[in-house]
Amino acid sequence: MLQTSVFTLAESFVGKGKLLAPEQVQLALNIPYFPHRPSRHHLDGVSIPEADGRPGTFTLLVGILITDQPRPDMGNLWVWPGTHLTHANFFRHQGIESLMASGGSPDIWLPDPIQIVGQAGDLLLAHYLLAHNIGGNRSDKIRRAVYFRLQRSDHRDHWQQALQDPWYDFDGIRAYLQSKNLGT
Repeated sequence: MLQTSVFTLAESFVGKGKLLAPEQVQLALNIPYFPHRPSRHHLDGVSIPEADGRPGTFTLLVGILITDQPRPDMGNLWVWPGTHLTHANFFRHQGIESLMASGGSPDIWLPDPIQIVGQAGDLLLAHYLLAHNIGGNRSDKIRRAVYFRLQRSDHRDHWQQALQDPWYDFDGIRAYLQSKNLGT
């Protein structure tokens, strides 16, 4: 069986040697009973900006489920599919300053959300621009997940472009799309 590290897999999206090791880790707990149902989404890095005042954007969110979440409403992460593309379009037309002005929750059209389900050990790779939020926990178990925020090595130099072009940081994905004549 071929085994590859999570980091190597993530690196395949951005380019070999172009991904920085994470600077921090988040242990995310969702303790029952928490009846929350998110009505809005958010993008990370706005409530706690970088020291220089820029938003704490990054390239790729890596999540690993620590506990089983086989069904909805177990504290699952909610995501709004395709919103990485919608956000990029929004920032191209409204400007990158609208990220901070919106508090990390730009007023975009949202499709129906889905709840991420899985088993302990399952991996989630999500684009920075993917709209997400935490859901309620109506189960009797604490939901545990660990999250790493990975940056392409030169992301801080071009974060503005990465907000407006969803594949700017992703050489591997860009090359794949071009090989299939799907454009970027």
